[in-house]
Amino acid sequence: MKYPYIIFYRLEEYSDIDTFFSSNDEKLNCSLFFTSNKDDLNKLFNSSYQLLVTYGPHQETYIENTLPFIADRMTARWIHYDKLPTIEVFNQSVNYCFIHNCYLDRRLVRPVFSIFSSTFKSYEKILRAYNSLKAQTFKDWEWVIMEDSDDNDEHFQYLRQNLMDDSRIRLYRRGENSGNIGNVKNESVSLCRGVYVLELDHDDEILPDVLTDSVKIFEEQPDVGFIYMDFINIHEDGRNFTYGDFLCKGYACYYCQKYNGKWVNVYNTPNINNITLSHLVCCPNHPRIWRKDTLLRIGNYSEFLPICDDYEIILRTALHTKIAKIPKLGYVQYMNDSNNNFSLIRNSEINRIGPQFIQPIFYDKFQINDKMRELDAHEDETYIDHHSKIWERPVDDYQHKYCNSVNNVNYDKQYCIIGIDTLIYSIDKIKELYEDDRNDFILLDNKSNIDYLWFKLDYYGLDRFKCYTLIDSSVEVLANYFMMMYKSCDNFEIMMPLVNKPPYNTPFHERFAVINSLTSPSDSYLEIGVEYGFTFNNVHFEKKKGVDPDPKCVDQRIISKTSDDYFHDIIIASVEDDIDEKYIKDVVFIDGLHHSEYVLNDINNSIIGLRIGGKIFIDDILPLTYDEQLKIPKKHYYEKDILKYGEPWTGDVWKVLYYILKNYSEHIEFSYYYHLNYRGVGLLKINSFFQIEKNAIDMINSFDYFTDFNDYVAMLNSANATANATANATANATANANIIIEM
Repeated sequence: MKYPYIIFYRLEEYSDIDTFFSSNDEKLNCSLFFTSNKDDLNKLFNSSYQLLVTYGPHQETYIENTLPFIADRMTARWIHYDKLPTIEVFNQSVNYCFIHNCYLDRRLVRPVFSIFSSTFKSYEKILRAYNSLKAQTFKDWEWVIMEDSDDNDEHFQYLRQNLMDDSRIRLYRRGENSGNIGNVKNESVSLCRGVYVLELDHDDEILPDVLTDSVKIFEEQPDVGFIYMDFINIHEDGRNFTYGDFLCKGYACYYCQKYNGKWVNVYNTPNINNITLSHLVCCPNHPRIWRKDTLLRIGNYSEFLPICDDYEIILRTALHTKIAKIPKLGYVQYMNDSNNNFSLIRNSEINRIGPQFIQPIFYDKFQINDKMRELDAHEDETYIDHHSKIWERPVDDYQHKYCNSVNNVNYDKQYCIIGIDTLIYSIDKIKELYEDDRNDFILLDNKSNIDYLWFKLDYYGLDRFKCYTLIDSSVEVLANYFMMMYKSCDNFEIMMPLVNKPPYNTPFHERFAVINSLTSPSDSYLEIGVEYGFTFNNVHFEKKKGVDPDPKCVDQRIISKTSDDYFHDIIIASVEDDIDEKYIKDVVFIDGLHHSEYVLNDINNSIIGLRIGGKIFIDDILPLTYDEQLKIPKKHYYEKDILKYGEPWTGDVWKVLYYILKNYSEHIEFSYYYHLNYRGVGLLKINSFFQIEKNAIDMINSFDYFTDFNDYVAMLNSANATANATANATANATANANIIIEM
């Protein structure tokens, strides 16, 4: 074989050139590999193929067929001929180009990025890591794989068969199984030829722009030696995984976004300071990306550490180079569902060696607190052991300090929308802003579960949105969450809510539990709107009846009628006869058609058929959003002429209750019960008879959600405060009476 070894790429229509070179083979001072297959251009990533030669009258044709498949640096090894040269000219040209490239700075002829992975019986799982590399928007990379299995080459042969067709992959096998991950990583890094190196676990994925974004930051900030990003944990079957809302000593959090068409929980990796460096779980996880010379300068991974190698190298990194965070999803980490004994023992050792030895020794020997103080990244050291969520710390007393830069590579402005109602109220403006893909959006809420946020964003087609929910956090805490944990642009806007919501105030997960806690089994009970019978079947009453025009459950105690017909036929018609005892109820639960007109009738009719001191429970008094309280839900259908809904919906029940609280408070005692699982249950204890006038319906329907709901919530809270004060006073009086009796 003569050198250089050349890929001679020509379109099939110019393949007659092959004959010319074949007939002059003895005169050639090189070796030629002829092809018209674009896939063969991948061989240029193999250093055994030194040059690329193309042939044809129009070089532009080859540019569009070649550049997408090769790295930019390879253009220095590319010669194009539009006319047939002499053998002498050809020999001179290719050999000069060959040796000239050997003369160049090594960085100009080697890949920009090296990804390194160690493998141990990965088999098909490694293919998802490979596919994520093939999807990279930055093309100039190599993948160094160090095989460390103990199965007599079986897995190594699998890797060869499935990966070695790609010349960007350099596959190595250790002489024997090590099991020492620090040592294996040390060897892997030493084999890397790239300017930058990225650690990729053998069964994980990186997102398509990770390499592109990292190169941009490294080139723009030459003093940055290490980059990290955010990540997600998911199970093998695609299920989401989270560690909860109190993690990393209170310095980390989550936000949700769509990945591959599905909502996922993105781990918002903490900034770097003396607190977050104090434990591995607070330090940057994947992706971890270094300048290779930085990693080697600080000593590379320790070959002595079979565990905690990542914690040790992060501590050294933080002490010796500038760090940049790119605040975006960059890595998919798959969770292993099989906690075998080896894994449990290994995790136990990590939690022993790291906190008990590496952390205290390194903090002492390297004076990490002092170093962070020099970098203005030092916080009160009591936070190392006494943890709290940093976004809940008093704004006036706490300043979050860190030494890393935060680099938003995708957006020019960020919008924080607090509350679903704010999204709905401003939807036209938001959709207009959404058309600019340089705008970023996050929706934060404090009342709904996260599934409901996903549902609303899907409904509006806002797939680029991020979102999160912090149940019962104040609006101020939500704003602080955005400012401290998510904001990464100097240009931002917070859209504050126009409508306030009360806090959840009961431990009862179900409405029937609320009813049971406030009544006696011996009470007589009527339920309006039974449908599937969940509440009806679980309330504790011995004597109960239900009314529903189309019940989905079979029970002889449930009457198939509208509530208006029921009251007309059974109760109203009996008023003149002083209502038979069997029709008078102690407890009524109203969960019928959620239109103010029907709710008004149900309350009036219930009062007629209720004992003085009886109780009316009203469901769905606290719509979560403006959309939920519309008279007709946006997603609805009719079944047997009965309105049905395909989304959470309370209707305008709240308007009737608001009217009662404003006009009939002297006749009632009121309290309400609010839980994440339902939209509030109101309790009216009827102390004296009253009826809502029929013509009040016009006033009731005129109430406006964005104008009147805040006043309604204030009245709810005031009424609850009064009810609680009365209950406490009664309890105290009873306690005092007992003391007197005992004396």
